[in-house]
This record gives sequence, structure tokens and C-alpha cells, in this order.
Amino acid sequence: MNLPLILSPLSELDLVTISVSALLFFAARPICSLLNDSDGVTTRASMMRILNALIIIAILTDAYLLQHKSEVTSQITRSLMVLYFAVVATQIINFFVRQRFGKKRITNNSTSISDTYSSRGLSLIVATVVTLIALISCLRILGFNSLLEAGGALGIAGIALAMTQAAWAPDIIAGLIILNSRLCEEGDVVQFNMDGDKIIASVFRTKLFHTELLDLSNNHRLMIRNNKLRDFGIQNLSRFASAKGLRELMLFNIGYEHSKSDVEGMIQRAFIECDKAEGAREEQFAPEIMVYDTADYAVTWAVYYYIKDVKRLLAIKQIFRAYILEESIRSGISLSTPDLQSNNVTITEQSS
Repeated sequence: MNLPLILSPLSELDLVTISVSALLFFAARPICSLLNDSDGVTTRASMMRILNALIIIAILTDAYLLQHKSEVTSQITRSLMVLYFAVVATQIINFFVRQRFGKKRITNNSTSISDTYSSRGLSLIVATVVTLIALISCLRILGFNSLLEAGGALGIAGIALAMTQAAWAPDIIAGLIILNSRLCEEGDVVQFNMDGDKIIASVFRTKLFHTELLDLSNNHRLMIRNNKLRDFGIQNLSRFASAKGLRELMLFNIGYEHSKSDVEGMIQRAFIECDKAEGAREEQFAPEIMVYDTADYAVTWAVYYYIKDVKRLLAIKQIFRAYILEESIRSGISLSTPDLQSNNVTITEQSS
């Protein structure tokens, strides 16, 4: 059997459609990379490839199995084409929306465009309008021409959305509020409590339903629903309340036998050594050393200092603690909380 005989059931239009669909199948990822950020490329490319494959399968089924005797497969093919162009059109329009209303950021010597309240809102409107047009077009292609039939089909879709709105609507609204308030933009370092644990993380990206963060403590990504993230109560450590930088705190328990001048001298010497070697803090502002609490067995000393490299917040604190520990050993000042025995407190049993 020669090639023309194999292709004889296919019309010229079928051959053109299959060829274009096959070309677009392999070009899906480059197209999505051009129109979208790197984080959403895989999902969108997969969606386009699935639609291309379904179009090819529908055409081959209609030609070889049904021999063009059924109108249903032709209707399905045209509907799949409408859905494909709707996906591509949404990406193209949103690309220009992001270029016009997005916010440009320079990270690691590369320029990226992140969503803003305006771009995200317009993207949702575009997606809604294109989806409605595509849905109505598919209904007309499938033969639902009367207002009652089309309205019934749209009504079923509306009921499905209404029944599931509790799962997706709060996160979309919360995401828009987060973007509009600019409380935590991409690259900001935030702090919040989640299930009793204090989380310090860098905002990676605010998506439609969730926000992705990079945990600075464990160096892994977190995915948190937008609505839940708002409930945590976010502290943005990148937005300084003072031009000095972020004011950080360290606490130490030191026995009563050490005077104020001894403790202050020890901490100041540790910071001087650290500044020479590390240069991690804002050195023009001297550390603030003060009594935080006077407990039964020890004095809790507070040390305040200023930093601007908030992404290294945890590492800087660890560096400072190491230098203060080293200087405390040289100065003979213990950082361990004194107990009853070391304070020579005698416990006497009560007489019966």
C-alpha cells in the first residue's frame, strides 16, 4: 500500500489541520516560554499539547473509523480547535497585560515581570471573557442553538462553579488583596506563625490560588493558600520602619555575679571582632545592650542590632551568637542559666 492510498480517506483540509496541529504540538513549549513566566510554562504547554493530540485523534477517527459519516466527530474537532485558540488567545492577551501593568524586577542580573493588583485583575477578566466566548461557541458548534438549550448548558456550568466557589473564590480574593496591599511582594522576607511554628521565608511568587515561599531556615519551598496566609498575620521584615534597617534582638541569660560593665564590655568586644571579620550588620550603629528581665537565677540581657541584608537574617544571628560565645569564654562569663546549686542556694526540707 503506497502513501497516497493510506492518506486517501483524509481531505486536504484534514491534512492541513493535522500538519498544523503536529507543528504546534512540538512548538507548544517555546510558545509558552515566550508568553509566560518560567513557573507556568510546563502546565500551559501540556494543556496545548493535549488539545493538539485530541484534534489529531478526532480527525483520524472521523476519517478512518467513521469514514466521515458522523457529524459528531466533526463537531468535536471544531470545538477542540475553539478551545485551543481560546487557550492561546488568553496567553497572548495576558502577556501584553503583564507587560503594561506588571512590575519589573531585577534579580540575579536578570529582569522579570511580576503580577500586580492591576495585571492580576485584568488577567482574570480576560480569562473570564475568553472562556465565556469559547463556551458559547462550542455550544453552538455542538448544536445547542436555542436559547433554552444554551442557557441550560451554561446553567449547569454556573451551578458547578457556585457549588465549588468556597474552594477557590476566597483564595482568588485573598491573592488580589495581597497584591493590592503590597504587604508581601516577590523577594520580600516575611515572618508568620504556622501551626505554632515561627516561619521566616522569602516570597517567591503570589499565584492565583496560593503563594509560594522559600523557607530561609530549612531552604525548601512552601505552598500556602492565599486565604490562609492572610489569616496567619504577616510581618514583612523587608519593609524597615527605620532608615537604620531591621532591628533584631538576641537574648542571653547571665548570672547576677557579673556587673553591667562586664557584660556590656564582653558583648561589645564580640561585636568588634565580628565586624572586622564578617561585616554583617550596620556597623555605624552601635549595638544596644540593656536588661530585658531580672529572673530568679539570672539576668536576661537583650542585645539589639541593625541589619539590611534580611535574607541572611538567620545566618547573621548565628554568626553573632558564635562570636559572643567565644568572647564569653575568654572573659569568664558563662552564658548558661545558673541553677540553684551554682548559686549556693540551700534547700531545706520542711519539718514534719
